[in-house]
Amino acid sequence: MPTRRLTRQLIWQLLLYTLLFGAVVTGLKAALVWRNGQQQMDAIPATVSRLYLPLLSQSAWDVDIPAIQLQLRLIAQIPGVQSVVLRTELGQSLRYDNPEQGGPDNSGQYQLPLYSPHSMEAIGSLQLTVSRQHIYSAMRQEVASATLAFLLGFFGLALLLWLLFNRRLVRPLQGMAEIVRNYQPGMQLPPLLPGQQHGQIDNELSELALAFRSMSNNISHYLQERQRIENELASHRDQLAGLVTARTRELKQLLSFQQLIAGISTRFINIPLHDIDQATQMALGEIGHFMQVERCYLISFADDWLVNTVHEWCASGIPPTTHALQGQSMLQRSWACQQLQEHGLLSVDTLAALPEQAVLERQELEEHGVQSLFMLRIDHMGRPVGLFGCDMVSHPRQWLGKEQQQARLLGETLANTIIRRQQLQALGLAQQQLHAANADLARMAFSDGLTGIANRRHFDEQLALCVREARDQGKALSVLQIDIDFFKQFNDSYGHLAGDQCLRQVALCIQSQLPAATDLVARVGGEEFAVLLPGYQATAAATLAEAIRQAVWQLAIAHGRSSAGDRVTISIGVASLQGPPQSEHQLMRDADKALYLAKHRGRNRVETAGAHAATPHSG
Repeated sequence: MPTRRLTRQLIWQLLLYTLLFGAVVTGLKAALVWRNGQQQMDAIPATVSRLYLPLLSQSAWDVDIPAIQLQLRLIAQIPGVQSVVLRTELGQSLRYDNPEQGGPDNSGQYQLPLYSPHSMEAIGSLQLTVSRQHIYSAMRQEVASATLAFLLGFFGLALLLWLLFNRRLVRPLQGMAEIVRNYQPGMQLPPLLPGQQHGQIDNELSELALAFRSMSNNISHYLQERQRIENELASHRDQLAGLVTARTRELKQLLSFQQLIAGISTRFINIPLHDIDQATQMALGEIGHFMQVERCYLISFADDWLVNTVHEWCASGIPPTTHALQGQSMLQRSWACQQLQEHGLLSVDTLAALPEQAVLERQELEEHGVQSLFMLRIDHMGRPVGLFGCDMVSHPRQWLGKEQQQARLLGETLANTIIRRQQLQALGLAQQQLHAANADLARMAFSDGLTGIANRRHFDEQLALCVREARDQGKALSVLQIDIDFFKQFNDSYGHLAGDQCLRQVALCIQSQLPAATDLVARVGGEEFAVLLPGYQATAAATLAEAIRQAVWQLAIAHGRSSAGDRVTISIGVASLQGPPQSEHQLMRDADKALYLAKHRGRNRVETAGAHAATPHSG
């Protein structure tokens, strides 16, 4: 288990630190023993010199061999002395060895002089061989005893630590771990440390238990707060969903209402008069279905609340009723009319709500089986122009403010229907008058005021159209340029009135010779005329020009000052489209050149474009 591994880790770490500490202490003790032993070795010569050399010098002076041997044996018994050798000046040598000391590798030698007891004369020397073996033995004994004591204390401490850890740490931690392992947020937390009072802090374990209990309380509080917030959110979500549903329903109804208004308004844009009745009937049906009523109608007034037209839509199985109001005055229904005049609307939820003075209204509603009624006055430019109303037959109905507002908007939209009808009727009459006036203006704009035939403007427009059509479709086209010969002299001789009469006669004569309705004769100058001949080749055009010239000759209008004869004559130039496409200006220039050629060659003749032409001059 994790707690046991933690125990081993803690114990091994403590034991490791203890071992290191024991090793350091043992090393210090060994060093201390070594230092003391070394000091003792260094003090051996001084000790021998102080204690043994005086007696040994006296014995050597007296040559007392037993005494010398005794002194040497005593010196050799000093701890650390391995051997002692006495050499005299006489060549004598005595040696004593201590067999308990070690080998020579751990020894040192000291030379001590021997002096005469009576003088400072040297009588010999004492050689000491000192061994460190006893120091090593003391160090081994000290290390062994310290190690044994440490091991005994070490294992005792390990056992004690094991017991303490198991009792004071491992078991409480195991119990806390088991409780935490089985703990579920929100459950009642049992005591984490048995035998300890709640809230008491003795050590880190109790502090940990208190911290976990505090965390448990915080979690429980958090879960309660979260549950409360989730409940509030769920409640708000349900409320929001209800509001969204209601708002969506309102928006859909508003969108349907806007589409209804837009559809009705669009339907009556640029609608002709003959389609208004059908469009109004369709609009009333759409309004009736949208407002879920059983009868829906639109009444228009002529003057003084007099019913002019009635449009009515009825649900399936509901008979129409408002057609009976046609031609009647709403002023006969005094109470209803008063309500409409004062308030602009009449709302009747049930017939029981009608006052006593509404006798006629009650009678009519009961006769038609109406149980609820809503009627709205439609105004235009400050005067009433009609009524919009809805009926309920099968059951009573309370007309809500929103429904009344929608009915107002629908009434304003349907007011355009009434106004549109009146405007279209007035517009139709105005259009008839305008059409007649435009016809007169067109005749004035495109005809010559003197002769009654087409003028130059109309001729130019038709010429451009015919040239474009001839080029696009490959058709033939010819023009005649006609000039009355010596017309200035005619005016000078006979006067302008006669000249005007001559122009009219020549114009009518030319027009009478044109066989096709598409042929056009126009006065393009004072005494000049032009003829437009769609579909004519040059030969046919020249033939028609000759017939026109002869017809004018046969008019036999006297002209005494004409060099071309005794009557009014004409000269004609003929031009036709040929070769590559030509413009109308080129075609008229060719006709002018042919006319100039006819005048140059004596007048009262026809010339076709393409012949040689001289320089033009005034005729």
